[in-house]
Amino acid sequence: MENSEPVKSCLPLWRRWLWPFSQLGSAFKLTGTHLLHHVIGASLIAAMMLALEGLHVLEWLDAAMLRASALQGQGQLLKRSEDPGAAYRPGIIEIDQPAFERVFDEREPLERTRLEQLIASAAAHAGTVLAIDLDLAPAVYEQHKAGERALDRLLDQLAGSGRQLVLILPEQSDQNANLPWIRARCAAGIHFASAQIRERMGAVTRIELKSPVLAAVAFELAHGADEQEQKQPMPAVLSQQKEGLALADRVCELARRAGSEKELARWAFEPVIHGDAKAAAEQNAVTAPFHPAAVARQFINPTRMRASLIDGQAGVAAVAGRKNAVYIGSSYDVRNRYTTAEGEQAGLHLHAAAHASLGIGTADVNKYVVFVADIVIGVLLGCLFGGLWILYGRAELAIDQRLQDHDFSRLHRLRTLFEFYAIRLMLLLVWASPFAIGALAIYLSRGLLEQGWWVNPGPLIAGMFLHAMSLRNEAHHPHEEVPGLSVWAQLRRTHPGIVLVQAPLAVVLLIIAVI
Repeated sequence: MENSEPVKSCLPLWRRWLWPFSQLGSAFKLTGTHLLHHVIGASLIAAMMLALEGLHVLEWLDAAMLRASALQGQGQLLKRSEDPGAAYRPGIIEIDQPAFERVFDEREPLERTRLEQLIASAAAHAGTVLAIDLDLAPAVYEQHKAGERALDRLLDQLAGSGRQLVLILPEQSDQNANLPWIRARCAAGIHFASAQIRERMGAVTRIELKSPVLAAVAFELAHGADEQEQKQPMPAVLSQQKEGLALADRVCELARRAGSEKELARWAFEPVIHGDAKAAAEQNAVTAPFHPAAVARQFINPTRMRASLIDGQAGVAAVAGRKNAVYIGSSYDVRNRYTTAEGEQAGLHLHAAAHASLGIGTADVNKYVVFVADIVIGVLLGCLFGGLWILYGRAELAIDQRLQDHDFSRLHRLRTLFEFYAIRLMLLLVWASPFAIGALAIYLSRGLLEQGWWVNPGPLIAGMFLHAMSLRNEAHHPHEEVPGLSVWAQLRRTHPGIVLVQAPLAVVLLIIAVI
């Protein structure tokens, strides 16, 4: 490095122009030692991410990346022209803000006579299943009308005529006042489910598979437990639990022997899996990621019908084709909105999207495939960041040598000042590189998300950037290759921390993730 300037000045003009490119090429030239250095670093970060993801420690980062991805696409993720879940997508009858104002006069709880009219109208447009995402339990002012409500008589009549009705469990009431109402509706042949939507650190990414939530129960009633199991099979390791797949009758069976509403809620929605499995593993076994096509607005919007006044009665103004399953609910309450890959969406739309997602079929990408992919991408990132740090180290060494010169001419001082600011700009660009790559990764991850794969490249990019910083000083103090030493021995001599600390730690974290 001391003779770089004389050598450069002796070169012909055309080679002087190519000299920066030769420096760039040599900075990114890989030796076996450098490559092994990056492989170990990438393996450590991939094993750490695998272990932390299994413990759900990185869910906040997944949610943040999902929100950034949703904002970047402005709610338009898919470019497909055909809906892959069209055969399973249910209809939606919603009480939006205009309907809440005009049909229900902005009253809560919703006026029961108008609800009765709306459900009767919806039943005429539904096929087999009517899933109602509304609390239909008697309000406080109705509790003295036990067995006399016209709404209850309509529900029981629809169920008796062969219609499959799914209601959501009402909020827990004082003195368990709603429990007799639940049992009476069960006796009439009505099913119950939970309106729960799993939210992970502020974003909705997954659907319930084996718990009696609204979408799972409605899908089972519409298509049968066998098709549900075929579309979303229970993991083989949990096959002993398959006898518990019938979700539609679970709540009613438990309601007959539950002593309180609190006890019923706890029994009905406890994890399906028992035994010695860890809580995190149990959670993943009974959930799956939303299929992106299922939640895409371009496919949900054509299935929506608005409640409106027709001849003075609540009903459905427009019919988007007869659907095998129809969901009724509200979308006016801002408290019932969730962040998804398609931006903010109402809970009612997510129930319908979960129904379609169950039909399309979705599952997590094999974690070991992700682990190997993380290592490959990590090595590539390590080579890139390592080369950038070596380039910066060489430029820093060159400016240090120039500052030691005794040439005090004006041209020399101006050139030195220019190079000083250039090296600072270069350092800024090096530090900005992981942010630029991260932004590109968010953009590219939308393509994977469209295929049902959600990846979070943030930790890998940040980790490999910091890992590559250890190569920064090699421009100042290059390591000499010792003839006869293996790559492993050479790495142990030049970077003992990589061999003695990072490599064993990567193995330990991988064992923890697997176990």
